[in-house]
Amino acid sequence: MEYREINRCLDAFKCIKVGEKSTVGSFVTFCDALTIWINKPHVVNRRLCGSKVVYQDSTRETDIHSFVDRCLLSSRNYQPTHKTDEVEEVPPLSSLVDMKFYFIIREFFYKQQNQIPTKEAIIIDFGNKSATFLPVNHHKRDSEGDCDKNVAVPYQLCFKHESNQTWIILNTDTKLAESENGYIDWLRTTLLTKLVNWSSEKNLRTSVTSLRLVPVDRYNQLYNSLKDKYGRKFVKIWPEKTDPQKFVYEDVAIATYLLIIWEIQRKEQNREELQSFVDLGCGNGLLVHILQSEGHPGLGLDVRKRNIWDLYGDQTKLKEESITPSAESTFPDFDWLIGNHSDELTPWIPVIAARSSYRCSYFVLPCCHFDFDRKFSQREANESNYRSYLNFVREVGEVCGFTVMEDTLRIPSTKRVCFIGKNRNYKPEEINLVDDRIANYIKLRSSRSLSSDSDGIPAKKQKTDDAWSVGFTPRPSEEKSRNCKTVASETVNHIVRTVFDVLLNSPDCEERQLEGGRVWRKGGKKCLGDVVKLFDKDVLKQLKSECGGLQTLLRNHNSVFNVSGGSVQLRDLTLDEPYSKHSKLSKKDKSQHFKTVQCWFYNNHPDGCPLTAEKCHFAHGKQDMKIMETANK
Repeated sequence: MEYREINRCLDAFKCIKVGEKSTVGSFVTFCDALTIWINKPHVVNRRLCGSKVVYQDSTRETDIHSFVDRCLLSSRNYQPTHKTDEVEEVPPLSSLVDMKFYFIIREFFYKQQNQIPTKEAIIIDFGNKSATFLPVNHHKRDSEGDCDKNVAVPYQLCFKHESNQTWIILNTDTKLAESENGYIDWLRTTLLTKLVNWSSEKNLRTSVTSLRLVPVDRYNQLYNSLKDKYGRKFVKIWPEKTDPQKFVYEDVAIATYLLIIWEIQRKEQNREELQSFVDLGCGNGLLVHILQSEGHPGLGLDVRKRNIWDLYGDQTKLKEESITPSAESTFPDFDWLIGNHSDELTPWIPVIAARSSYRCSYFVLPCCHFDFDRKFSQREANESNYRSYLNFVREVGEVCGFTVMEDTLRIPSTKRVCFIGKNRNYKPEEINLVDDRIANYIKLRSSRSLSSDSDGIPAKKQKTDDAWSVGFTPRPSEEKSRNCKTVASETVNHIVRTVFDVLLNSPDCEERQLEGGRVWRKGGKKCLGDVVKLFDKDVLKQLKSECGGLQTLLRNHNSVFNVSGGSVQLRDLTLDEPYSKHSKLSKKDKSQHFKTVQCWFYNNHPDGCPLTAEKCHFAHGKQDMKIMETANK
């Protein structure tokens, strides 16, 4: 359907009900649910990467056709009224119920690159409590190159209240209702259900929360390109112990985001030269490798070299170096500083950027909670620990004189909120005043300060001192072992045996009937809080400092204990799948590890192992032991 046909389609739209669901929501919450579907269709339709509002307008006039004609005419020269650095979206429709009509044109973008973006006109009729969705210029090629007209169809969503009952009704055109159409089925089974669920909630977040600062269509295009170029390759050759599916594609997504942010900045500054960067705490270095391979000169610094560094080649500049915030840790020759899960350096990155040069910008993705010289512990009222820390990181950037922008990335991580300091809110000649403010802010937050009121040293001297914080401790270059090997074997054996005896003699002890009439006691289940009480505080303190705590020790004895949901019980080897699919033991190549470790139950359980020597993957006695195949390779 062309734009000029929208009014004709409105007249020709003969509604017929193809689905309805009851709801406990009101018309106000229904309007908010509609707003989510309009602003964030990708949260329902997983084939979409997002959408863009091309045009929107409202009216109190009663003639829908004249209003639509006027909107179509205005949309040709429409200039968005939103900030240029953020996505345009529809405001909560619940705040516009005093209007008569609302007209929107939005464009869908699909994750798959072979699908052409789709435009859709949306007419909200507040008087009739309905929203009509009309595809515009929609065409998609099928496998034979013909146009598939059944991908999107005109439909209508209505809110109805009658006899103390409320429904959300799905209507479509009479002719389409009689045809076999997968999109109508999806609307009825998936979208309608989502709208009903949303309509039952209050205080819905109707705004777009992710990728607000970059065009979603450009992001999707570039992400797919980089994924093909780097993602699959490094997943195959990943030599680290970390999960490549998470870390590789996370860095691909972050690289995509930064490359687009930098594209936007070059347009704003009317420059052609690609931005340079330093990644502080670069870890595996993949982000540095991708950005440099895409033409941006850069450098990655980390306290510890990773195995994968040698696979990147000489063109990827990675350096093993400890970073202490000081006059020697500024980077005046670089355009951007990156802090991707940079731990103790996170709050310092805006400071280092501010003191590097007036043109230096920063990107930071906070993860672990660190203040300037200690762990962050300042929780705000009615806020989570994470949100409180994010507010602190934002505040640091603002104190440093940046106009701080916040966004949420689409990465496989629970910590997805990032901050960008791209523009300064002060003039170059005011840099000393801002630096004094930074120094005083660090002084107030630090547990120990370089200067005090009593020593007579002005705070601004901090900039030229060797270090900006006495209490800051950089990460050690050697990664601390958390596998309990540093805990005395007598202590480990005592803990394992104590927990085993408590579980075996628990009142809720279960029994398993085995072949040949044998009975094997599986033991009971105990809350970890109760298990902790079995040991002295000195023992627990030692565990906490050496291996992360009692829970970590029990998890490291995965063949003996099953720790899950805050409780511990004995591993039940009688099950077909005794280990969860996420367990490290379940992922091991059993052909290599078969009979290479002694069976703990065979040697320690009074009933022995519930499995026979032939079926157990562990060795029943020394005579059953085999040498690991990889040991001699």
